[in-house]
Amino acid sequence: MPAQPLAVTLSDGQKIDVLKRFRKKYGDELTQLDIQQTEILTALQEADFVTQYVGEQPEVKELRGRKTELDTIETRRQYLGKLIDRLDAVIPAQPDVHAPVPNGSTAGAARPGMRRY
Repeated sequence: MPAQPLAVTLSDGQKIDVLKRFRKKYGDELTQLDIQQTEILTALQEADFVTQYVGEQPEVKELRGRKTELDTIETRRQYLGKLIDRLDAVIPAQPDVHAPVPNGSTAGAARPGMRRY
């Protein structure tokens, strides 16, 4: 007898969780791209500044070496920004959960004769 095909259905909680997970993944990648782009732009500014004093030396050309990556990084940044905006619009706002303190006591006020472990 052949095995029955598997079928998976996501619950509402799983759907929200996957959206949040992708939002975090895209946010982390966007942060990394911002760092890379800042490094490249800083190197380009340094190259422009140093060129005034030493001219077009190999070290200066090395600073300008990653200029071609800049357009690719900016395109990806814009795309990730759109994805994040879309996910933010779709992910429902979750209300804050205010759980009561266990046993109804406050953390700082110990009752006389009661030991805390």
